[in-house]
Amino acid sequence: MESINIPLATSAPSEQRDMTVHVVSVLLQEMDQAGIRYCHWKSNFHIEYALAGEEDLDLLILATDFSEFQRIVLQLGFKGAVSVTSRNQPGVFHFLGNDSETGKLINLHAFTRILTGDHLLKSWALPAERLLLGETRTQRGIRLPSKTAELVLFVFRYMIRHTSILDLYLGRKSRGASLEEYEWLAAGTSVEGTLDKVAEHFPEVLPADFRSALDLIGAPSSLLSRIRLGFRFRRALGKYNRYGKLSGAVRMVLAVSRMAFNRLSKHKHMTFPTGGALIALVGPQGTGKSTLAQLLHTWLAAELAVRTIHAGKPPATTLTFLPTRLIPLARRMVPRQTTRDVDRRVDQDRDYSFPYLYLIRKIMVAIDRRKLLRRAFRDARNGQIVISDRYPSDNPGAIDGASFRPEMIEAQTSALKRALMRWDNRIYRSVGPPDLVLQLKVSVERAVERNLQRDKKVPQDTAYVRQRHAMRIQARFDHCEVVTISTEADLQDTLIEAKNAIWKIL
Repeated sequence: MESINIPLATSAPSEQRDMTVHVVSVLLQEMDQAGIRYCHWKSNFHIEYALAGEEDLDLLILATDFSEFQRIVLQLGFKGAVSVTSRNQPGVFHFLGNDSETGKLINLHAFTRILTGDHLLKSWALPAERLLLGETRTQRGIRLPSKTAELVLFVFRYMIRHTSILDLYLGRKSRGASLEEYEWLAAGTSVEGTLDKVAEHFPEVLPADFRSALDLIGAPSSLLSRIRLGFRFRRALGKYNRYGKLSGAVRMVLAVSRMAFNRLSKHKHMTFPTGGALIALVGPQGTGKSTLAQLLHTWLAAELAVRTIHAGKPPATTLTFLPTRLIPLARRMVPRQTTRDVDRRVDQDRDYSFPYLYLIRKIMVAIDRRKLLRRAFRDARNGQIVISDRYPSDNPGAIDGASFRPEMIEAQTSALKRALMRWDNRIYRSVGPPDLVLQLKVSVERAVERNLQRDKKVPQDTAYVRQRHAMRIQARFDHCEVVTISTEADLQDTLIEAKNAIWKIL
């Protein structure tokens, strides 16, 4: 038999690498035990990266086995996800999973039919399910199609992508990787065996054209030659195109517009059908709220629409912008009436003689927080995940919440002061609750140590950190789930504990 005459891959995947994450390993075992017919149908040159959770898992599932497959993935904690780009891809399902041992986010694409071809729309619904599932092999615990079957699909996809300027542009950086994968697929695969598969499953493709494609991909060739042959493949496979010319053109324009918007706004395209979530990280100074919020954002933003806000330092609104600019001047004029000094007198000395400047400043912060958190609540209800560094508590007098307890208000002799204090409380009552609160705890000595190590121009003084830890009124959240996490331990252990808590409520 004639062999495909190309050089072997110069950088084959590491056969020693075996870092399959736990949740993927369990999924594969459960699928085998249930007798589900499947295979990982593309990009198997680097299958170890998919098993390690570093790349997507692309599983083709026999349609009649999909219900059982879906039961297994949901039972293992995977969650169905949808794309905000609203691409019409029937037979393609997205699931996201969290590996509880490593905290890796697993992106699982489940196919009951093969949609491939162009980068954005996947316009070609090729009837290749029997080809891929007919002869499978097991490697690293996962079922893979034969290299011959995978090579056939690779050639089709590669040639079709030479028929549009957009696909040529999008694929310009991946040509080297595509050639590397092609060399791996073609090594040891016979031309006759590959042509037999093409003739059996895609008789409309001429053997001469497929042979020419093998030659053009595996050897230096002009772009014009590949484009010409690509259009021959496009015509031969045209009956499998899901869209007419006009419909395809309109959809492509919309897809490009959405892609451009997502890239400019740095938004990821996945959300959960069950909706988003507003997640708050609370705790006194030095518990690691900001660090944890940033790490959680990085974890979720790999696949999902997520943003982080800082409720402790809300941006000024139109109403408070100018007065906020005058705060530094006010501090110099009346140094004993700063928020920190008054809070200390209230908490330690129970001195309820609040200056007007302090009351006005509290109301300004409350107005800014209300605007920020109301928008966060709306975004969460529209599918986005919002992580809030700090959040107002339900009980007055705790950190970041309403400042004035009933006895403080009744202690005032000024009716104006009482009105201002009640106004502050009303503003906080108009803020919706989060979906989950991660209440971070750490010893005061550890908090002081972290404060001294902060990379800030003016770190908070040690006395203030101790004061915030010693506050008599502790934050309480009555209308949402609260998970207490100690941040004394290693940061990675703390992060995994936080990820697992979040994943349960998404």
